[in-house]
Amino acid sequence: MISRPQPFGILPLPAGWLVLPAEALADPAGAQARDALLAGALPASWPPALRAVELAAAGDAVAAAAAVDPQAGPEHAYNHYVLTGEPASLQQAGDGATGDLAALVAVAAYSLGQRPASDLPDPDGVTGEVAAHVLAARAAARLEAGDPQGALDALVAAEQAAGEVSPVLAALLLGQQASLLADVNGTDDDVLAAYAEAVDVLAGRDAVAGAAAELTLQLAVAHQERGALAEAVRAYHAALRVLRKQTHPERYAFGHSNLALCYLSMPMTQARDTLRRGVAVQSLREALTVYTREAHPREWAAVTLNLANALQHLPTTHPVENLVEAVGMYEEVLAARPADVDPVGHARTLANQGTALAHLGIHDQARPKLLDARALFAAAGDDDAVATVDAALADVAAAGAAGAAAKAGVTP
Repeated sequence: MISRPQPFGILPLPAGWLVLPAEALADPAGAQARDALLAGALPASWPPALRAVELAAAGDAVAAAAAVDPQAGPEHAYNHYVLTGEPASLQQAGDGATGDLAALVAVAAYSLGQRPASDLPDPDGVTGEVAAHVLAARAAARLEAGDPQGALDALVAAEQAAGEVSPVLAALLLGQQASLLADVNGTDDDVLAAYAEAVDVLAGRDAVAGAAAELTLQLAVAHQERGALAEAVRAYHAALRVLRKQTHPERYAFGHSNLALCYLSMPMTQARDTLRRGVAVQSLREALTVYTREAHPREWAAVTLNLANALQHLPTTHPVENLVEAVGMYEEVLAARPADVDPVGHARTLANQGTALAHLGIHDQARPKLLDARALFAAAGDDDAVATVDAALADVAAAGAAGAAAKAGVTP
């Protein structure tokens, strides 16, 4: 699914849509706050006239709305609308807005679903960050109309307009271009270069720390898709230094899950490489502190299955405990993915569980699991998987014969 670009400013939404009132900018402290924000930094101190922006930047939109008087003028009515979505505030803002503010009112009304794309203003009538805001909204409209190339062209123009006043805003828009390019054309060199440039510009800027971490996460995914696992690992670690479970739980879990897959995909050529599997297991367990079967069934099943597979092959001094835990996890996934819903996925899980049971020496339970997996693979026409299961069944049969011979005191 193609992501939908959104018009935005330096700060996370809705704070990124707010305007700084003219009376606040007349104060040197307000002008300093504006310059800091355009540079991607949070002001060292917020003047009282920017209290609503300060609260919104801290993530408290309700308190920010309470600090805005929509009757104080069109700028304040606009800010109140952005924070609340109240139609009355939109009406007040639209009645008194001219120039740049009128363009922003139209963009906000479109973005909040209260006006059609046909009402978006002409970007030729505005400049700088306002033009960037308008063009980003037009990119969203082009995507809705099924025109990804038109959306990309609008984002490129938005980046150029933003570059006149804020390299930070330009970098955020470059990150949106990278995301759109990846969705449309797949991950190529241009996508990697765009993500890397955006991340480099945003690094160390506290006002955009969350956005920078998200783009770093996307850069990690791009490296992973290209098979550059070491670069992906570095990017995942960088993103996870910012994305916390308390503030970004799903992205935190996503990062840990993918980090684990990178580690598990790396070849093991040295003894110290076994440590990577241990780190991968820790990351998968961390992801499962967020992903639950009830709230995230697909993600939970995938991570649980990956964890079970990792435990089965984890070099350790207590392999039996790991194998027992893996068998239990496979059973949970089998219950969540019944054969009539996902026959091939169910078969793979059965085959892995059968292998784990065989490693535990529980051959009488391993064999029926493997036979059920074989039947499902055969029905799906997966001859390679059938051959793999047949080999596992042969191993189980040989191990069973050896065990029986040992009990009888006979050398097979």
